[in-house]
Amino acid sequence: MQTSISNKWINPKQIDKKINKKAVQASFSKAAAHYDQFADLQREVGHHLMGLIGEPIIQVNTILDLGCGTGYFSALFNEVNKAAQLTCFDLSAEMLKQTTERGVTRCQCVQGDIDVLPFMTRQFDLIFSNLVLQWSEHLTNCLIQTKKALNEKGQLCFSTLLNGSLIELQQAWKTVDTNKHINHFLTQEKIQEALQLSGFNRVRITTETHVKKYTNVIEVMKALKGIGANHVHDGQKNRTMGRQLIKQLEKGYQPFIDNDGLYNLSYQVCYVIADAKS
Repeated sequence: MQTSISNKWINPKQIDKKINKKAVQASFSKAAAHYDQFADLQREVGHHLMGLIGEPIIQVNTILDLGCGTGYFSALFNEVNKAAQLTCFDLSAEMLKQTTERGVTRCQCVQGDIDVLPFMTRQFDLIFSNLVLQWSEHLTNCLIQTKKALNEKGQLCFSTLLNGSLIELQQAWKTVDTNKHINHFLTQEKIQEALQLSGFNRVRITTETHVKKYTNVIEVMKALKGIGANHVHDGQKNRTMGRQLIKQLEKGYQPFIDNDGLYNLSYQVCYVIADAKS
């Protein structure tokens, strides 16, 4: 699906998010050793994203896996294109350690922040980023840097979460207190604006909803913690999940339990294929 982008100028500050990167790093580092046990959504979305890549992967010479996590997709790129030079980039050294232990070859591991990319101009043919850019503090600036790092025929392929993700958990928490428990996700329109402001003019955007199901509210919380996605920007410090609190949360979750007694948790996913060429 080809998505047209409005020419209306939007102040980039409107899509800023204040993010404690040290806290995010710590959260993902704690999850690194068991991340793959809980990352079924990440695998589903990432496989779909790989299928959307326009140029045959076999023809790509340099690939950046931006926010590579444990290197699951880096390893797949390695298998598909045995000649390509891979760069695996992640905020967490523990995640990069998992990538190294996976045995990915012809791979350079680089630790760093997606908002401060250290790469050279026109360094990559393909930048792949799966469910990572929602952690960017300023998406426009992040995208400007990715465009600069792509060669003139390069392609940026990323997936990210949209507003409406985790809505069931958000609504359930509202019945407990007024604190912030779910991170803010951008709208599709804001992502389109960020792409335009960063100079990507040839863009394809598609969206889909993924609904995961869990046996109880504790399993919902464990699923988020298991992939390190439990850090809430400007949110309250982690609370002890006592019996009374769990009961309150379960009561608030009642409208989102299906006929089989399973707790629904929705993810609104946005897929973007953007060509560097204007």
